[in-house]
Amino acid sequence: MTLKTKCRRHWQSLGISNPERLKDFIVALFVEHEHQKDVVIEIYKLALPEWDRISKIKGYPEIGNEMWSYICRLFQKFDHDHHPDCMPGGAWMNTGFSVNKDLGDWEISFGNCQVEYTQPIPIQTEVSI
Repeated sequence: MTLKTKCRRHWQSLGISNPERLKDFIVALFVEHEHQKDVVIEIYKLALPEWDRISKIKGYPEIGNEMWSYICRLFQKFDHDHHPDCMPGGAWMNTGFSVNKDLGDWEISFGNCQVEYTQPIPIQTEVSI
Protein backbone atom coordinates (compact mmCIF):
# COMPACT_ATOMS: atom_id res chain seq x y z
CA MET A 1 0.00 0.00 0.00
CA THR A 2 1.40 3.41 -0.93
CA LEU A 3 1.97 6.23 1.57
CA LYS A 4 -0.71 8.25 -0.20
CA THR A 5 -3.26 5.45 0.25
CA LYS A 6 -2.31 4.99 3.91
CA CYS A 7 -2.64 8.73 4.48
CA ARG A 8 -6.00 8.91 2.72
CA ARG A 9 -7.39 5.99 4.77
CA HIS A 10 -6.07 7.51 7.98
CA TRP A 11 -7.76 10.84 7.22
CA GLN A 12 -11.01 9.04 6.44
CA SER A 13 -10.81 7.21 9.79
CA LEU A 14 -10.43 10.62 11.49
CA GLY A 15 -13.43 12.04 9.63
CA ILE A 16 -11.30 14.34 7.47
CA SER A 17 -13.16 14.46 4.19
CA ASN A 18 -12.55 18.00 2.95
CA PRO A 19 -10.22 20.97 3.49
CA GLU A 20 -12.46 22.53 6.16
CA ARG A 21 -12.32 19.41 8.32
CA LEU A 22 -8.56 19.20 7.78
CA LYS A 23 -8.21 22.84 8.88
CA ASP A 24 -10.27 22.14 12.02
CA PHE A 25 -8.14 19.09 12.84
CA ILE A 26 -4.90 21.04 12.42
CA VAL A 27 -6.14 24.00 14.49
CA ALA A 28 -7.01 21.57 17.30
CA LEU A 29 -3.38 20.38 17.36
CA PHE A 30 -2.26 23.89 18.26
CA VAL A 31 -4.81 24.05 21.08
CA GLU A 32 -3.72 20.68 22.50
CA HIS A 33 0.03 21.38 22.68
CA GLU A 34 2.32 23.83 24.43
CA HIS A 35 5.35 23.53 22.17
CA GLN A 36 5.73 23.84 18.40
CA LYS A 37 7.85 20.65 18.13
CA ASP A 38 4.89 18.64 19.41
CA VAL A 39 2.62 20.17 16.78
CA VAL A 40 5.14 19.37 14.02
CA ILE A 41 5.22 15.74 15.17
CA GLU A 42 1.42 15.56 15.24
CA ILE A 43 1.25 16.89 11.69
CA TYR A 44 3.73 14.23 10.60
CA LYS A 45 1.60 11.61 12.37
CA LEU A 46 -1.39 12.92 10.46
CA ALA A 47 0.37 12.32 7.13
CA LEU A 48 2.28 9.17 8.16
CA PRO A 49 -0.16 7.07 10.19
CA GLU A 50 2.35 4.30 10.98
CA TRP A 51 4.49 6.83 12.86
CA ASP A 52 5.48 4.39 15.63
CA ARG A 53 6.98 2.00 13.07
CA ILE A 54 9.07 4.60 11.24
CA SER A 55 12.82 4.47 11.78
CA LYS A 56 13.87 7.09 9.23
CA ILE A 57 12.36 9.64 6.87
CA LYS A 58 14.38 10.80 3.88
CA GLY A 59 13.08 14.01 2.37
CA TYR A 60 9.80 15.68 3.25
CA PRO A 61 6.18 15.21 2.31
CA GLU A 62 5.08 17.96 -0.08
CA ILE A 63 1.84 19.89 0.18
CA GLY A 64 0.07 22.49 -1.89
CA ASN A 65 0.80 26.17 -1.43
CA GLU A 66 -2.50 27.01 0.29
CA MET A 67 -2.12 24.25 2.91
CA TRP A 68 1.54 25.10 3.52
CA SER A 69 0.74 28.80 3.99
CA TYR A 70 -2.22 28.04 6.25
CA ILE A 71 -0.12 25.84 8.53
CA CYS A 72 2.74 28.35 8.51
CA ARG A 73 0.42 31.17 9.61
CA LEU A 74 -0.85 28.98 12.47
CA PHE A 75 2.73 28.34 13.58
CA GLN A 76 3.53 32.04 13.39
CA LYS A 77 0.55 32.93 15.58
CA PHE A 78 1.31 30.07 17.97
CA ASP A 79 4.93 31.21 18.33
CA HIS A 80 3.87 34.82 18.79
CA ASP A 81 1.56 33.75 21.65
CA HIS A 82 3.73 31.04 23.27
CA HIS A 83 7.34 31.65 22.23
CA PRO A 84 7.79 35.37 21.53
CA ASP A 85 11.60 35.07 21.57
CA CYS A 86 11.82 32.61 18.68
CA MET A 87 11.37 33.15 14.96
CA PRO A 88 7.63 32.89 14.30
CA GLY A 89 6.95 29.79 12.24
CA GLY A 90 10.59 28.69 12.33
CA ALA A 91 9.84 25.11 13.42
CA TRP A 92 7.51 24.64 10.44
CA MET A 93 9.89 26.30 7.98
CA ASN A 94 12.85 24.21 9.20
CA THR A 95 11.28 20.79 9.78
CA GLY A 96 7.78 20.90 8.34
CA PHE A 97 6.62 19.74 4.94
CA SER A 98 7.90 21.16 1.69
CA VAL A 99 5.68 23.35 -0.43
CA ASN A 100 4.99 22.26 -4.00
CA LYS A 101 3.18 24.87 -6.04
CA ASP A 102 2.38 22.27 -8.72
CA LEU A 103 0.08 20.42 -6.31
CA GLY A 104 -3.53 21.35 -5.66
CA ASP A 105 -4.01 23.73 -2.73
CA TRP A 106 -4.88 20.94 -0.26
CA GLU A 107 -3.05 18.06 -1.89
CA ILE A 108 -0.20 16.04 -0.37
CA SER A 109 2.53 14.16 -2.20
CA PHE A 110 5.11 11.68 -1.00
CA GLY A 111 7.10 11.71 -4.26
CA ASN A 112 10.18 13.23 -2.58
CA CYS A 113 9.76 11.41 0.71
CA GLN A 114 11.01 7.92 1.48
CA VAL A 115 10.06 6.21 4.72
CA GLU A 116 12.01 3.37 6.28
CA TYR A 117 10.15 1.21 8.76
CA THR A 118 11.48 -0.83 11.64
CA GLN A 119 11.07 -4.53 11.24
CA PRO A 120 8.11 -5.85 13.21
CA ILE A 121 9.01 -8.08 16.14
CA PRO A 122 7.90 -11.61 15.33
CA ILE A 123 5.33 -12.96 17.74
CA GLN A 124 5.99 -16.46 18.94
CA THR A 125 2.83 -18.47 18.68
CA GLU A 126 4.24 -21.71 20.06
CA VAL A 127 6.28 -22.23 23.16
CA SER A 128 8.21 -25.38 23.87
CA ILE A 129 9.52 -26.38 27.27
